[in-house]
Amino acid sequence: MLFSCKSISQTSIIWGDSNVSVPEDFQSSGNYYYEDIPNYLNNFVGTWEYINGNEKFQIILTKVVKYHQVIPELNYNFYEDGIILQYKKFLNNTLTYTSPIYQAPNFNTIDGIILEGYLIDYARITKTIYYPNAIGGGVRKQGGEYYHPTCIIEKISTTRYEPQKIKFNLYLKQSCCGETENEIYNGLPTFSIPADIEMIKI
Repeated sequence: MLFSCKSISQTSIIWGDSNVSVPEDFQSSGNYYYEDIPNYLNNFVGTWEYINGNEKFQIILTKVVKYHQVIPELNYNFYEDGIILQYKKFLNNTLTYTSPIYQAPNFNTIDGIILEGYLIDYARITKTIYYPNAIGGGVRKQGGEYYHPTCIIEKISTTRYEPQKIKFNLYLKQSCCGETENEIYNGLPTFSIPADIEMIKI
């Protein structure tokens, strides 16, 4: 599957290249496009699956072409190709959960082997966060914040007759928002989805 976003002409550059000829403010000018010229992203596109007994976990990786990335608070204004990730959970082959679909790409690669980004673990919400008493106290985020783990997806070398495979890993960085301090999750796995697995393409 492929998403495309149209725009006027931009100068193409490549993620991970030195791009020495671009101006200092190229990410805020709207004139530059991180284009997947080597088609590295295509290595990951498709549906990947992990089965553990009667539970099944799938990720669907979709390529987005020329997405206009505009984030005013970060002074970002550029175009990019990337990958969006959606996940599904099954029990006894019955679909039990489908995550929302991102509009903006949240994964990219510089070599076609390692795909790096983040996802949202929608079943993990932190405890309510409060402002410090020194600045008046009160609720900052009722119910807390979703987990946003870093996700590393790595292509695994296979023989000609084997199905394509990837490693799928999640990492939760230290944060200010109490993800690992939620008493509700004491004794439970950090994530509600598999976090260190091998998946095959279906």
